[in-house]
Amino acid sequence: MTLSEALIKLSVLNRDNGQKFTDTSRLDAISESLKESGYSRIDFDGLFHLYSLKPTNAFTEPAVIISSHVDCQKNITKCFAEFLPDGLMRGTFDNAITNASLLWLMLEGRLPDNVLVAFTGDEEESSCGAEQVMSFAENCGLEVNHVIVLDVTDMGWNEGADFTVENNFWNNALGRKIISCAENSGFNWRFVPEDPDDIPRYIGRKYIIPIEAEADESWEYDENDAECFSLCIPVKGNMHSNKGVYARQKSFERYTKILSEIASIT
Repeated sequence: MTLSEALIKLSVLNRDNGQKFTDTSRLDAISESLKESGYSRIDFDGLFHLYSLKPTNAFTEPAVIISSHVDCQKNITKCFAEFLPDGLMRGTFDNAITNASLLWLMLEGRLPDNVLVAFTGDEEESSCGAEQVMSFAENCGLEVNHVIVLDVTDMGWNEGADFTVENNFWNNALGRKIISCAENSGFNWRFVPEDPDDIPRYIGRKYIIPIEAEADESWEYDENDAECFSLCIPVKGNMHSNKGVYARQKSFERYTKILSEIASIT
């Protein structure tokens, strides 16, 4: 499966009512794709599907959780993805595009075996899926190093950014590693802080968009005392419309690559 094929396959609806999933079309597509991958689903029924290459009791080091929400905003009644001849893509990419990046990396074996992958629900309302992920980790005694939240963003598009690092709810040791990885990628990227009045000094001024980042699942993971941040792909347009948004094909590929690299940071 190519990266583009993964996006097309996952451009289907997925819904929940804040308590359980009510339309699992995208989750079913993910599950079907992973049958021969080596990944197993290890959670209970709730507002997340959690995948791992090994049982939680086999972890000998703290886990890195990558969280990518699958729920569609209520105004979305159909999902699609199309590739345009000018290097752009258009589709209902909130949040199928990061779901696809993550699925493709799983299928290609490009994530470390200490990574837990969470496809979550209720992000568009209350982020109950993220809360349940942390409850699951606590209940099974799993130590979590940090959480990487995947989402789309309307930041960085005008600057031509391939990705953004947002909502820096991290300690400075982790933050320095993430920023160093971004700087060394050779890609165009931007940083959007959780607090514009408290931007870490190790982030170069040229990368900073000095406004407060939008709320996403990182806010809920932070409330549950997890070190976390958001890795986002810039898009243009109304994220919550059937007309979809624009994304750059080059950025989609680069976002997927940097995610693989950042996932290896502990």
